[in-house]
Amino acid sequence: MKKQIKKIVGFTAALALVFAFHSCDDLEKYELPEAGSIADATPPEADFSFTQGAGPDEEWKDYTFANLSTSATTYSWDYGDGNTSTDVDGANTYPGEGTYTVTLTASDALGVVSESTQIVEVVEPPTPAVPDPVIINGDFDKLAKLGSSNLCSCSGWDNDDIGEQGESSSGNGGSDNVVKFDNNEPDHVYQEFAVTPNADYSITIVTSHKTIASTPGTYPGSTLEIRILAGAGYNAGYTPTYYTAAPDFPNSGYGYTTVAQVETAANNLLVETIPNPNDDDYFTQTYTFNAGANDSVALFIRGIGGDSSVGSYGYSSGDEEIRADSVTITAVN
Repeated sequence: MKKQIKKIVGFTAALALVFAFHSCDDLEKYELPEAGSIADATPPEADFSFTQGAGPDEEWKDYTFANLSTSATTYSWDYGDGNTSTDVDGANTYPGEGTYTVTLTASDALGVVSESTQIVEVVEPPTPAVPDPVIINGDFDKLAKLGSSNLCSCSGWDNDDIGEQGESSSGNGGSDNVVKFDNNEPDHVYQEFAVTPNADYSITIVTSHKTIASTPGTYPGSTLEIRILAGAGYNAGYTPTYYTAAPDFPNSGYGYTTVAQVETAANNLLVETIPNPNDDDYFTQTYTFNAGANDSVALFIRGIGGDSSVGSYGYSSGDEEIRADSVTITAVN
């Protein structure tokens, strides 16, 4: 019995020595796990990717975030601009260009947390360049017309509902390479083409006027008029058809069908005149216009200043020959 008491006293003393040489912090290292607990064998791992929106308005500010996290049940997004979300996948509209730090916090049912952080550079994409319009036979070459073997520099440019066709002539160092307006006739050229709404365009035309006539009975001082006509001005239900070759263009029954429509102010995006300079050299003129709400327009050029009672169109060029050598239209980017 005495031996047993000595053993107990000895064990108690040894235990006292253990507590004397170990702090509370040290003892925590040796705490046993709670009954039934197991280690988190599949802790969460946060990860994500993102995509910038695109579009004609301000969709470039819109970002979507794809959640690529694993072993997680709850999520918290911080988009870096003050906006947050607890959705699985994220989406955010940023206020503008800038650098934003995006953090995804992913947690599992055991309360284990993982974070993934990425830098998002929000940059407005450059505005796509407006393409140049497609103009057919802008050099006024002498080509076959629709339904005819006759050659004319007006090929691709004729609309008999609003004028008589301009005719072929030679000039500016070439042969049969210009279209002319003369002989006190209602000569014109007309062609429709596609444009980008609200875009700016430049039109360049190279022309020449014969010396002002002085013969009695003539109509001197003829003027060349250039108009850009709105594509919706003549018929709200009309859709222009674009052709790839000059001989395919119709000669009538399309687009503007009366001179009254042509001369209606609301239908005109540009009206310019080139009076006779009394110098038969070739001169280059450049003008600009905006397409407005139109996705198609028409270029209409005619001679004016002659006897307007000639023919049935209400206008006529003078007797002096006016020559158009070329016309080009380009987008102003």
